[in-house]
Amino acid sequence: MTPGPPLSEEEEREDRADRDALDKIDSKLRELRPRRQKMVEEVRRLSDEQRTLFESRAPRLASLEATDAEHRALGRDLAGLRRDRDAARRSVDDALGRLREFRAMAPKGDHANPAQIRREAADLEMRQQTNALPIAEENALIARLRELTKSLEGAERSKAAVEERQRQQLEHEAALLAARKEVDRLGGELARVHTERDRRMQSIREQLVLEGHLVAEIREKARQRGTLMERLEGLNREVVGLEREGDRLVARQRDRRHEARQSIRNYNRSVRETISGPDAYDRAAEAQLAELLKRGRVTLNP
Repeated sequence: MTPGPPLSEEEEREDRADRDALDKIDSKLRELRPRRQKMVEEVRRLSDEQRTLFESRAPRLASLEATDAEHRALGRDLAGLRRDRDAARRSVDDALGRLREFRAMAPKGDHANPAQIRREAADLEMRQQTNALPIAEENALIARLRELTKSLEGAERSKAAVEERQRQQLEHEAALLAARKEVDRLGGELARVHTERDRRMQSIREQLVLEGHLVAEIREKARQRGTLMERLEGLNREVVGLEREGDRLVARQRDRRHEARQSIRNYNRSVRETISGPDAYDRAAEAQLAELLKRGRVTLNP
């Protein structure tokens, strides 16, 4: 390194003090810059982790929205099934009411049929022929036979009507049975859909818990990053302050050397201008040197 221009003793002391201060600044900067780099890398790591966690929310939220849509659709299905079940129950009540009304309107003797009447008449005739009966009892038996004969004629005439009523009663009973089966079916379907809806709700709760944990983790990363950023900003301010102080000291040294160099130039110029012979050259040099020493611009080294 080329030595700089000579300085005065005071300026040499100031220059040494500035160099010592610069050495301390450089040493401090060598300590702080790796720490700052580590903090920057830690901030980047936390940012990457926070971004990864945030991006992982997209499929989770999509799954949560899909489950919520299924839950709402099952809720609508439940409402429709309840309406259908209520309608089926009303159908059961209507069918039961029609069956009871039909039975209540059945005519007397409507349940007798010709075969039963013939069997009873045959039994009475057999009893009359095989047994010796008192006159009163035999007369009662004959009267009963006549009554059965009339009933048989009426039963045979109303046989078609009886069969029709029996058919209608079977239809009413079948309608009641079908309505009850529909109520049972809708009840089973209602229970199944209700179970599925409860499962969706449980899934929503579980996904919300996971989402809450994820959001809490993201917030914790953000908190850690914010704390680290505050420390990093403080360290940056300290580094910038040291660098500015170093630049100021270097600039002051440069200005000091520039001023000394300019003084030497001025001295040399004045010497050349005043030289008119050998003796004048020596006198002018001594005068200018005395002036420079008085102003403290240079030092004489032995």
